Amino acid sequence: MADTIVVDFLARAAREFRRGGWVFTGFHWPVLAGRVAHALDGAPFTQVFEAGVSTHGPGRQVATSTTDYPAYADAFGYLGDSASILLANARRFDRVVLDASNVDIRGRVNSSFIGADRAHPTVRLPGGGGAPDIAGQARELVWLCGAPDLRRFQAEVEHVTAAPGPRTLVRLHTRWGVVRLGDAPVVEEVAPVAGADAFLAHAEALGASTASVAERERVTDGERAAAVAVLTEAAARGYQVASRAMQMETKVEHA
Repeated sequence: MADTIVVDFLARAAREFRRGGWVFTGFHWPVLAGRVAHALDGAPFTQVFEAGVSTHGPGRQVATSTTDYPAYADAFGYLGDSASILLANARRFDRVVLDASNVDIRGRVNSSFIGADRAHPTVRLPGGGGAPDIAGQARELVWLCGAPDLRRFQAEVEHVTAAPGPRTLVRLHTRWGVVRLGDAPVVEEVAPVAGADAFLAHAEALGASTASVAERERVTDGERAAAVAVLTEAAARGYQVASRAMQMETKVEHA
């Protein structure tokens, strides 16, 4: 049986794609959320990947990277180069959906390293790829942080890999709720799941207002089934987070 908190997180993240338009899709959770959205009703949307590809429907497989062209070659709408996608079209996307390893209350992320010594960090992370370019120009930026550790949501990230522009609308999706980030952060929604109270307390301690928080619309059976199907496929394709979710090995860790 799948971890229902992860399933619901993925289903809710998919709603960002179902709003329609052109959606720049980062790797990891965004790829999975986009695939869930393709299986559900909603406004038509086009996905754009960092590698220079746009797709107008679901590929035949879950992509294992943004350059896994065989996985979504059957859905190509446009194939070009990364520079054309990132630099020429960044401000035209309706929204940008990216994965967040560590994110702070201002909407900045660290996906490069942990540890003060940059030459010999304690932990070396994958890096930002095209995220710094795309996040800085986005009109609407959505960060997806599916980690079970509240410490990933911070007052200030140790190293800024990517940061939104001064006029960017930034929202963070977590397994417990959604926060609008920036100079006046606000918890917009909270999910009826275990750990939600700790999430609210943590967000408030970071400076986010919880005065107008609303309970999120519950995930439907159809959304949940689509998310489980994608997690099952992703696990078979080597996604560790999907494998853990399907085995219910994820645990909640509080700050």
